[in-house]
Parts: sequence; C-alpha cells; structure tokens
Amino acid sequence: MARATVTDEIRAGVLAARRGPALWRLLPLAFYLLAFAIVRGDLVQGNVADLSLHLYFAAMVMYVGGMFLYFAYFAYRREALRWLAIAVVGPGALLHLGAIVARGFADGHYPLANMYEYSSMLALVAVTVFLLMTVRWPVASLGGGLALFVVVALMGIGFGLYQSPEPLVPALQSYWLKIHVTSMMASSGILVSSFVFAALYLVKDRSRSVKSWLNGSAIAARLPSLETLDRLTFRAILFGFPIWTFGTMAGAIWGEHAWGRWWGWDPKETWAAITWIVYAIYLHSHSLRSWRGRRTALIATAGFVSIMVTLYAVNLWIVGLHSYARGAG
Repeated sequence: MARATVTDEIRAGVLAARRGPALWRLLPLAFYLLAFAIVRGDLVQGNVADLSLHLYFAAMVMYVGGMFLYFAYFAYRREALRWLAIAVVGPGALLHLGAIVARGFADGHYPLANMYEYSSMLALVAVTVFLLMTVRWPVASLGGGLALFVVVALMGIGFGLYQSPEPLVPALQSYWLKIHVTSMMASSGILVSSFVFAALYLVKDRSRSVKSWLNGSAIAARLPSLETLDRLTFRAILFGFPIWTFGTMAGAIWGEHAWGRWWGWDPKETWAAITWIVYAIYLHSHSLRSWRGRRTALIATAGFVSIMVTLYAVNLWIVGLHSYARGAG
C-alpha cells in the first residue's frame, strides 16, 4: 500500500513537471551540461585528485541550481518546481559522492583525515538526510535554506581548508579512525539538519509574537507550522544523538589506542562532551511539555553552535592532540 502511494506521488510529480513551462524543464539540463563541462577534461585525462576536486565543484553547481529551484518552490508552490529541484540536487549528491570516492583513491586511504574531507562528507550527509526527509515530511519548502547553508558554510569553508592528498599521520592509522570519525560525521550531518528546523521555528515564532517586518510576512506564512518544525527538530536530534554518543565512545577507545588514555581533557574531547550535554538537555527539556517550543529550539541552536566549535574552532584555532594537519576527529 505504501509502495503504491509513493509510486502515485512520483507519477503525479512527473506529470506536474511536464505541465510546467518549457523553460523550467530546461533548467536541470543546463546545470547537467555545466557540471559535465567542469569534469569533462578529467574524464579524458588528468589525475584522480583533480577529478575529485572538479567533481566537488560540479556538485556545488548542482546544489546552487537546486537552491534557486527550492527558493522558487517556496515562493510559488508549484509542484513542478519541487520535482525539478530534486532532479538537480539528487544528481548533485551523486557527483558529490563521486568526489569523495575519487578523493579516497587519490589519498590511498579512507577520505576523512582533514577538515576539507570532513566538511565535504558532512555536506553530503546533510543533503542526503534532507532528500530522505522530503519523502516522509513536507519539508521541500526549506530546501533552499539548507542548500544555501551547505554550499556557503560547509562546502565553501571546506574548500577554503583544502589540502592536497597526503598519507595519514601515525595517530590516524587505525581502523578506529573509520569507526569514530564516520560516526561523528554522520551524526553531525543529521544534527545540522535539526538546526535548520530549529532556526526556522524561531523565525516563525517571532513573526507571531513580536511586531516586526516578519509580522504577516509571506515568508513566515509559507513556513511549515510550528508544530511541524518542532517535530522535525526533535526527530532529527533523536536520530543523531545516539550516533554522536556512539562516536564519542569510539573516540575514547581510539584515544586509548593512539595515546594510551581514554580521556585527557583535550579541547576536542571536552567540546564533544559539551555538545553531548547540550543535546541531552534538549531531549530532557522536550519531554517536558511546558518547555517545548521556543525554549527547546534555542537549546537545539546552542547545540549546533557547540558542534561548529567542536568541528572547526577547536581544530583550527586551539592547540591540542586533534589539531594536526587540521585533521578531523
């Protein structure tokens, strides 16, 4: 029964796209051609590292195209625009996956050893989680904001931290790297999605409670209901928090293997624990009906800030055991 429902929805989406203006239907093709132009030279000649970087740029182009289409869907609510956005972002995610796989071949090891690689994987997880959520919940109207965040904050910063492929330092030559860092990356991508929902909850809530330019604004009116945004924030955190917990525990095991101790109050370890505490407070607060809403959205936002400090500020500006080569972990 569920399969038939999904099939009917896909068929309806395709028919809606066909009824849309011809110019709209040509937009995905234009981005496909632009992405192909970026990687064409590497498909004929060039090394794997160049191919990986150009696939990264091609994915950014596709995400930018999807961002504009999602914003157009937010403004006009034409079903054709939603399906065209998926038709651009979906292949963009595949190109992004190709960039990560090619980077792994260029590195000669699992491609999660520095901040460029971590940011790239984090962006891909965030995009994939959002695409999966659009199947179950009415969140497509939020795609433009998420795509903007992915392109500017994650992929833009990631490229600013670009490092050429290089061998792993001894501390990273462990299978616990794959377990620990993959868990932290996956949970971070899911929790980043929860921040988008929490931030929009605060925007919509402010539009109802305070006299401002948001009062009666079409932007706030077109956002999902407060109940929907709160539910999406909670479910994303409920899914990502156990993975973060497991990743933190795996990091302690890795620390014992690499440095001979389970816990040493290293800045990265400390901030990972702070992040865990913030999201634990969120889950407890959300269980109290009187705290649900604006308060829990603010706690979820604080959790996102803590994640950014854990992933970026500690690695880039604070000296510790995790600061080698701007490494992830």
